[in-house]
Amino acid sequence: MLLNFKHFIKKTIRPRGQRSFISSILKENCKILDVGCGKNSIFLKSVKPNSYVCGLDISFFEQTDESKELYDDLIICNPEDFADSIQNIDKDFDIVISNHNIEHCNDPKKVFTAIVERTKIGGYIFIATPSLSTVNFPSRGGGLNFYDDSTHVSPVNLEKLFHTESNRLECTYYKKSSKPFIWWFFGFAQEYISRKKNYIMLGTWDYYGFEQIMWIKKVSA
Repeated sequence: MLLNFKHFIKKTIRPRGQRSFISSILKENCKILDVGCGKNSIFLKSVKPNSYVCGLDISFFEQTDESKELYDDLIICNPEDFADSIQNIDKDFDIVISNHNIEHCNDPKKVFTAIVERTKIGGYIFIATPSLSTVNFPSRGGGLNFYDDSTHVSPVNLEKLFHTESNRLECTYYKKSSKPFIWWFFGFAQEYISRKKNYIMLGTWDYYGFEQIMWIKKVSA
């Protein structure tokens, strides 16, 4: 009950985020692929408890033994094999998530094509990545400018990436610089402190519009 309440609050105050996307899909018994699963996707089993969840990443990034057990399958691969590892999974998925992963990839187009291939017709894709404008943001502790994170490879234009596969996809939502109001307000209220401390505060990313978000439906093979 507590987990469901937390999920409700988080999806409500971030109405186009990953949690809202998952909740918008009514099918309960889903196959879900979390590309670049990191540490934050373990909530999937609480939202879709009867679903099969496969995570894929290049390392066990801050994963605990408990979090690992929440995946039905957890694939660790070399960075150079990332796209091929997605392509070679022996099943297709109702939901594919790429949450702040594709900007870390050497070949975003190849990774995106592999994601599309592994999505069922009628299935859904969620992609979030830093906005293109982040290259002009001030540098700040915790990562506000795109290049504050040394693991970022290059900014990704989601509109252009989508159009490479647009013959079989439908974009159902796109925001090039997301600023959900409640989080934006927190960031606005704390911007002076954030600047003074040179540190990301609650809502800083949303105040600047750090995140680029796209919701996609696969409509044909």
